[in-house]
Amino acid sequence: MTYVFSAASFHTDSASQLNIKEKNRFQVVTGKDGGSIRLDESQCRTVDWPEYDYLTAEAYHESHNVLVLLFTFYEEGNRSITVHYGLLPYVKTKICLPLQALNGERLFLDRYPGIMQSVLRGDSSVDRRRISGFAISTIESVAVRSFELSGLTLSRSLPDFEYEAAPYIDELGQLTGKDWAGKTQSLEELIHMLNKERDTARENNQTHASMGHYGGWKKLCFEPSGYFRTEFDGKNWWFVDPEGYALFSTGMDCVNPHDHMRVNGMEHLIPPLPAVDGPFRDAWSSHSYSFAVSNLICAFGEEWREAWADLTEHRLKEWGINTVGNWSGADFIGRSELPYVYPMFDFPTTKATIFRDFPDVFSPEYEQNAMAFAEQLLSFKEDRRLVGYFMRNEPHWAFVDGLDLTEEMLRHPFVFDCKKRFVAWVEEKYEVIGHLNAAWETSYLHFEQLLDCRKVEITESSASKEDFAAFNRMMIRRYVEVPARYCKEADPHHLNLGMRYAWVANDDLLEGCELFDVFSINCYQFQPDRQLIERISKRLNIPVMIGEFHFGAADVGMLAYGIRAVATQEDRGLAYRYFVEQAASIPELIGVHYFQLNDQPVLGRFDGENYQIGAVDVCQQPYRPFTEAMRQAYDRMYEIRIGEIEPYGECPKEIPKTGF
Repeated sequence: MTYVFSAASFHTDSASQLNIKEKNRFQVVTGKDGGSIRLDESQCRTVDWPEYDYLTAEAYHESHNVLVLLFTFYEEGNRSITVHYGLLPYVKTKICLPLQALNGERLFLDRYPGIMQSVLRGDSSVDRRRISGFAISTIESVAVRSFELSGLTLSRSLPDFEYEAAPYIDELGQLTGKDWAGKTQSLEELIHMLNKERDTARENNQTHASMGHYGGWKKLCFEPSGYFRTEFDGKNWWFVDPEGYALFSTGMDCVNPHDHMRVNGMEHLIPPLPAVDGPFRDAWSSHSYSFAVSNLICAFGEEWREAWADLTEHRLKEWGINTVGNWSGADFIGRSELPYVYPMFDFPTTKATIFRDFPDVFSPEYEQNAMAFAEQLLSFKEDRRLVGYFMRNEPHWAFVDGLDLTEEMLRHPFVFDCKKRFVAWVEEKYEVIGHLNAAWETSYLHFEQLLDCRKVEITESSASKEDFAAFNRMMIRRYVEVPARYCKEADPHHLNLGMRYAWVANDDLLEGCELFDVFSINCYQFQPDRQLIERISKRLNIPVMIGEFHFGAADVGMLAYGIRAVATQEDRGLAYRYFVEQAASIPELIGVHYFQLNDQPVLGRFDGENYQIGAVDVCQQPYRPFTEAMRQAYDRMYEIRIGEIEPYGECPKEIPKTGF
């Protein structure tokens, strides 16, 4: 059973042009500011959406970078969900959307063959029975975009994903068909450059005289505790290293020799790869392959790990990196002299979750799992190089602005312990059901009806909204407090660095966070949000750090430029310097960690991201204008922090992102 959309049933906005090639094949041209085509509302409402499992189409475009294509579904009222697809240029690609994704339970969708990253944005869910609109659009870009779609179809089965072989990258993992400044021209050139730099690193591996053993700044000293801690000196917050020296943490995330490229589903775009069990076995990981590692093996043979670690340690120190950031390799950390942070894994959850990854936080299961979760810190208790630990990264439930966890919980058929706690709480507050009905404008016969999702009434009553919001805060506090307390019991020496929220949609996310030693947030902007950081710090009475930021550029051999982008590597360096120096001038901010050491693979990492955001490329060559600016920022940041000099003040011009 299938339903094929006719090209003639779509209409464009003023920024787009629709060219119908055949009945179910059409070309769309959008302006630099993006544009969209939308299915006629009358036809959209006649489609029996729940009868189908997949929306599929074949897409093609000839841009200079990844095309981000958006499929948006509108529900009667104001709800909508948009799925973002990344499509490679000059490659026919089959898009496949499982319509079950519209329930909103997953932020990142399964990656089908040929597709880059697939991300879901918008409201918490869209009811397929109430779909009132469907649109296809692009995001803002540096140039006019043109793409072709054919065979836009609803079906009950997956399409076939047969593609013609057409290698897209060369033997070194670089994009074919394009040249750029700094591109490695041959394997021989790669081997020569890496060995020459390693020899230089061996001869010049010295610590800066003004820095202590743990990277702290010797010109400002506090009472040492033997471990990293925080200190407010009356003006600025600081990390204090085990020797007592002040530290503003400049970190590098993902310090690994690799960023593995997923092979499954992309075989038609990859040149022949070496055997899994041969000399290049270390480049393989499950169904993924790292050209960065295979290039290191070519350069250094069996001792490639040691050579990479020596080279990378030297580079990080030269660039002004004083902390090994999240998701870095344990082997490198073990060999390094630099302080590091630890990303905890397996954040406590429950078998049934309220929304996405938000667990049933009042259940005994959550408490038991939190206790087990904290035990991973026991082996780090005496490590003086460990700055602290992040309990988790970017909770997926927190990506939905305006999310009402209590409403999601009540609509869910499962009888959560949280739901029982809520019923007990409102019964204690209102005492008799009539009082609740009067306040909420509902018609419940007894409180226990709130446990049955079929009998739940959601109204616009201000009293019910206030009660829901209050219980949201109670659940979020419990979500934070339980694992935080067990972590501090397991490891009293090291700093709890928080959860690295993607952003703070509202202050409810701060509930319980006073138990952290540092509040962490990821910040994909051109400068940190000074007012937000000050507000968080003053409310919680703790400092703030930024766990991720990055910038990409359009002038090299990559097809996507990340979440924030500029035109050239020179501008990229200025963007880094501007961000870090502005950060150093914010009293409540005590560290910024860059994401990440390596460019992502041209054909995408495990989830399809393929950003030009690294300090080094796939051939392990640094982007020199970028890394030179990193060092400039580091050399100035302490004088900026104590007010002796002003931070760099010229923000480079941003270009439209190609991030998903």
